[in-house]
Amino acid sequence: MEFSDEKLLLEIKLDNHDAFEELYSRYFYRVLNDAYKRLRDRDQSEELVQELFVGIWLKRHQIMVAKTFDAYVHTCLRNAVISFFRKNNKIATYPDNYSEQEDKQATNEEIAYNDLKFAYDKSISVLPDKCRNTYEMFESGLTIQEIASFSKVSPKTVESHLLKARNTIRFKLREFSAACYLSLIINLLDQTLELV
Repeated sequence: MEFSDEKLLLEIKLDNHDAFEELYSRYFYRVLNDAYKRLRDRDQSEELVQELFVGIWLKRHQIMVAKTFDAYVHTCLRNAVISFFRKNNKIATYPDNYSEQEDKQATNEEIAYNDLKFAYDKSISVLPDKCRNTYEMFESGLTIQEIASFSKVSPKTVESHLLKARNTIRFKLREFSAACYLSLIINLLDQTLELV
């Protein structure tokens, strides 16, 4: 019989080490994957997640889970990543009148943007070759007619590839808000303009 996360958490509060091992095995690789997306360093990600779970065990009697353990552990990860960035000076320094709340908000936005950028890049990488090449040429500023001429296909074929690419990207990024997606597009446009 498999116990729920909530039941395992209750057992952990009663010092049940087996329950902790079960919860650890359920979430370790999932949390590690999320940590790696943010830090891009396997060893550092593993160390961060190990410390996170050690902290959960050490604070087991004080843990208050408002929603689910999944939400709780990912909030812990988010805070650990923010602390890592601060400790290692991975974020910009701000003026003296810049409040800690603004600092935290900026870091949260940086993490959210990095998550979105990673998902965006991944959504493009899984496109079929012709579809991906067409999309990348269009994003670089070529017109449909220019792409058709370069690729030796009809403009309708180019439009078909672009439609497929956009639908795939939209589907892959459905969990992100429209505001986040718009922020990504604006940032990508800014980078493109800098190259021109």
